[in-house]
Amino acid sequence: MPTTASPSTAPFIAAADASTPAAQHDPHAITQRESWRQRSLMKLAALKAATPVTPLLELSPLLELSLRGLGEARILIKDERAHASGSLKHRLAMSLFEQALLKDWLTPGGPVIEASSGSTAVSEAWLARRLGLEFIAVVPRGTAFYKQQAIRGEGGRVVEIEDSARLCQHAQALADDSGGHFINQFRHAAKAGDWASDTSLPGECLAQIAARELPELQAVFLGAGTGGSAASFARHLRHKRHLHQGSHLHHGSHRARVIGVAPEHSVYHACWQHHRAHGTRTTALPVPQAINPIEGIGRPCVLEAFDPAHFDDYRRIADARSQAAALWLAEHAGLEVGTSTGTAFAGLLESLALRRARGESLAGSWLLLACDHAERYATSLGDPAWRAAQQSRLAPQRAWIEAFAD
Repeated sequence: MPTTASPSTAPFIAAADASTPAAQHDPHAITQRESWRQRSLMKLAALKAATPVTPLLELSPLLELSLRGLGEARILIKDERAHASGSLKHRLAMSLFEQALLKDWLTPGGPVIEASSGSTAVSEAWLARRLGLEFIAVVPRGTAFYKQQAIRGEGGRVVEIEDSARLCQHAQALADDSGGHFINQFRHAAKAGDWASDTSLPGECLAQIAARELPELQAVFLGAGTGGSAASFARHLRHKRHLHQGSHLHHGSHRARVIGVAPEHSVYHACWQHHRAHGTRTTALPVPQAINPIEGIGRPCVLEAFDPAHFDDYRRIADARSQAAALWLAEHAGLEVGTSTGTAFAGLLESLALRRARGESLAGSWLLLACDHAERYATSLGDPAWRAAQQSRLAPQRAWIEAFAD
């Protein structure tokens, strides 16, 4: 059973009077609020400075078998599970809180509210606790129990709702009623993130590839929840191409492609296809009625931060293949990852299989992100009874993956 951090014993910062309407014109209250904001920014800067570089793993040395079917392909995995809050969303939480503080959107006495399918809320609850802020997560009903437990373990509150397409509306209404702030990853993720610097996620990846003298990066495979990570990679790569254009310092990895992977019940793949065909983004797409079992990526409606222009290609992955891929990584590589990572791994294998069938070279580095830990899915991937019940559905997908070892 996974462990969760105990709630903070530190009291919330008691400055609620500074957020009341009467206090908005009180010079003393305004000074108090500005002082609190500056202290919070300093705390956040210290937390960011203490954040270590996450490991870049190569798949082959971890395996007990050889993926001979992949030829010269070097599969790299950026292990974002190593963050203090346990997932890729740690970086996003830092960026969103920094943006909200810089723009003076947060009040010392008001709660911070997020709409999330789990991992973003866990990271934001972790950060809110350290900044002395109350945190409330609005999640779809059925969100993994251990994700909800992790939010509560950081002192956050969880509100479940039935209609996942109305997460944002519900979160905004809750913010309006409570006098809090809806931090809204789905609106701000693509803009809040630090994408240009060498310490950003894409900057870290490229620096690690270069430092280890690995082959040029050919593509990064990303599942989109908000689309923030894809935006960071796409913008960083374009920025580097522009900086090094015509320069002897140009590195081939800056030409890498960003390839999206989507679960079955997500409209993002259809949005990307529409953009490719018509050059425009649309939100007027059919909303799938089925529940998406691949938490963290895919949405029943196109949300604001998702920009199909950031993706060079997009693949729609069968849910059983995503789940089988995550289980295969745990069994053969010792990488206990969630289903969104399985989706990215399956998308990578599908892309390499197509290249092989076309007689194209597989040489180079191919990157995916280990987004979160399998312990957050202990009632599905980590449950022997669940795996036994799903065996007949997953077996053909496991056989498809294992064929690469032939």
